[in-house]
Amino acid sequence: MSDKKGIDVSYAQGYIDFEKLDKTQVQFAIVRSSFGWEAGQKDQMFDRNIKGFASKGIPCGAYHYSYAQSSEDAVKEAEYCIECIRGAKLSLPVFLDIEDPSVAACGRRVCTDIIREFCGYMKKHGYKTGVYLNPNWLENYVYKDEILGHYEIWLAQWDSDEPAYKCSMWQYKVGDSGCINGIYGQVDLDIMYSTTEKTQKFHVGEHVIVTDPINYDTGEKFTVYPDQKYTVIEAVGDRIVIGINGNVTAAVNAKYLKKAADNHADKKYIVYTVRPGDTLSGIAQKYNTTVSALVRENNIQNPDLIFSGQKIRIICN
Repeated sequence: MSDKKGIDVSYAQGYIDFEKLDKTQVQFAIVRSSFGWEAGQKDQMFDRNIKGFASKGIPCGAYHYSYAQSSEDAVKEAEYCIECIRGAKLSLPVFLDIEDPSVAACGRRVCTDIIREFCGYMKKHGYKTGVYLNPNWLENYVYKDEILGHYEIWLAQWDSDEPAYKCSMWQYKVGDSGCINGIYGQVDLDIMYSTTEKTQKFHVGEHVIVTDPINYDTGEKFTVYPDQKYTVIEAVGDRIVIGINGNVTAAVNAKYLKKAADNHADKKYIVYTVRPGDTLSGIAQKYNTTVSALVRENNIQNPDLIFSGQKIRIICN
């Protein structure tokens, strides 16, 4: 898959003539949804733009311009953003546009927390998310080690041969006039980078090792033992819930996990949900296996202690 060319638009582009829009010029679009959190701050062209791009089969994401001054404000902005984009057909991330001088004046810690709170809230509500910012912000206004590698980055860096940081999207030219058919004023130009990484699939009951201890839901780091094998308790998309002995440890993005060496990907298995009164010996007898095999396969610490609702992976013989 090759890199894609796209644009980002807002009310500033006025009425786009979608009939004249050329899909070879515009392969994706990021549409401003809103700013702040007060009523009436939805972009007046958002609904029209989303529908117009959809009519051309052009995938869309969205962005919200931030005026947040605190983590609490960031949550308010995320709530308002969701209200504005609800029902919109979005296959690309929703970005927090953080660039306003009033936000920069809050300091590096606050700016970093604003990003974490906004993106964390969006993730909890099922949205792909990321942050729009420039190299100056990464160097001087946020703690970049808490941002890079943890969120989708849409990097604004103009008149450069390539982006200074690894990013999902690069806004490489701003305010180019008359270059896109159907848009009669200035429009920003972007590149979306393809990925050659294959998404690794995880299954309930498999053992995994955490390669970067970041909690999917909160963005917070958590303590792990480097060689500890954790059991997959739930797997929905890239959201993997892990635990030990059936106890939930954290929800982790799949990209932060690797499969442990003792997985049996080539073997068939079932996942049994423990019921009241069950014992490991009873389960082993029912499924023609052994207690030791169940203990080994599920990383069970105490064979005499299982509980109702616990997931047990059983390799089929």
